[in-house]
Amino acid sequence: MCSGTDIPAAVCEQWWLWAGQWTGQDFEYKHRFSSELDAKKRAFINVMHPNVGHIFGNVKDLSHRSGEAWDLKRRDLVRVPVCRILAAGFPCLDVSGLNPHSRTLRNRQCISQVALRTGGVFSGIVEYIKAMICRRSPPEVLIFENVLGLKNPPRDDPNGPSNLDIVGLMLSGLGYRLHAWHLSPRMFGVPQCRQRVWMTAIRTSNMEGVLADFSESSEILAELMSRITGFPESKLVKYLVNSRSRAHIKFLETVAARRQLQKKRYAAASVKQQVGRTIEKKRDIAVQKKWKTAFKAAVKKYPYLDTLTTRKRALMCTIGVSAFPEKQIRVVDISQNKARTNLVSGYAPCITPKGEKYLTDRCRPLLGVEALRLQGMWLELGNPKIHDMSDSLLRDLAGNAFEQSCFAAVLWCTLVFYAKMHHRRTAAGMQPRTPIYLPDPMLEKCEDDDDVRTEVLGGGHDQGNSSVVSQHKTD
Repeated sequence: MCSGTDIPAAVCEQWWLWAGQWTGQDFEYKHRFSSELDAKKRAFINVMHPNVGHIFGNVKDLSHRSGEAWDLKRRDLVRVPVCRILAAGFPCLDVSGLNPHSRTLRNRQCISQVALRTGGVFSGIVEYIKAMICRRSPPEVLIFENVLGLKNPPRDDPNGPSNLDIVGLMLSGLGYRLHAWHLSPRMFGVPQCRQRVWMTAIRTSNMEGVLADFSESSEILAELMSRITGFPESKLVKYLVNSRSRAHIKFLETVAARRQLQKKRYAAASVKQQVGRTIEKKRDIAVQKKWKTAFKAAVKKYPYLDTLTTRKRALMCTIGVSAFPEKQIRVVDISQNKARTNLVSGYAPCITPKGEKYLTDRCRPLLGVEALRLQGMWLELGNPKIHDMSDSLLRDLAGNAFEQSCFAAVLWCTLVFYAKMHHRRTAAGMQPRTPIYLPDPMLEKCEDDDDVRTEVLGGGHDQGNSSVVSQHKTD
């Protein structure tokens, strides 16, 4: 739900394909539906996930009392499908530290008050879960992701419940136990610093009679996650396209068009606008003359530099970008101000929808296809449907996507937990109630082999992404 890329769909598909190959059992996986408001993002989902069963618009439509919703893929009114695993994203802008209003009381209580986009979308997700409970087919697993600001308490009450606490309380009332991790792709070898709160909610009916206290589930899940962190980090250059790729050629064409547009706008500017630009040029005096000389000399070879605003040039100068190009790869988000960004070496700052990550060794920004790669989605650049999509759309998709390695880790921990509950119930002579489990050989591997992480999360170059709903069956 609500991500635009459905990376979890690809992760789940690869998971059960791998499980089947390892165990020799036959697993069937189904990408049941997606929900996305933006028409361009729905088109992307349709291209990347042609086997998705249904594509809906507003998540709130999925809980209509009729039990039906308009399917934008089939162009028909259909019964809202059930699912076993629900991966859903809800907007982070209202609680993000980059939002100056995130500290207000309204933002800090947006989940409980069903306020703003964050609270509104999460409420829609909860209503879908309630509708499935009424149909006696609730999801067994819920996986969410959001920014660290979700954990911040109300500004006027430091000891009060945070938005994350309210999420846990709401799901508890629906029969789920929530556990949250603080994860970043760098923990799994991906060169991107994207610190997020990752949440899994598990139905308490699967723990009854097995755990003396449901809080024990958090200890088990935390221990499982500790087994699969600490991968050696890959080199950032492996995620970047070369200068002959279609994506890079398209980028150069876009830069040329932007430069022409800037010249036309400058020529047609009013007297007032010309005065404003004169003031801007005076501000440019703050930039060191030696740096400015090197910058202007590089513009001929790297035309993208000519499109940068004075503010971005001054930021690059003051933050320490020393040459064009530099010998080593460093990255800085020039869309932010100096207080909110820094120059990092060897990895990328957090991918955001509107961010502009400048690569010092290439004198250009991180492209949309590269941003998607850092999120775990490797596009086929030869696909004409992908080639027609703008770089800004791809960057927007990447910024809002679930990151693949973190989702895979959360999914693995959750399924292994289910397997443990299943086996404990069986050992105690209780009737198994867990419909999602790992076959015996996989559970034994997870129990005994600390190197399982290399098989579970290794590779990471498969396509896929975020809000997905999935189901699997076993013969």
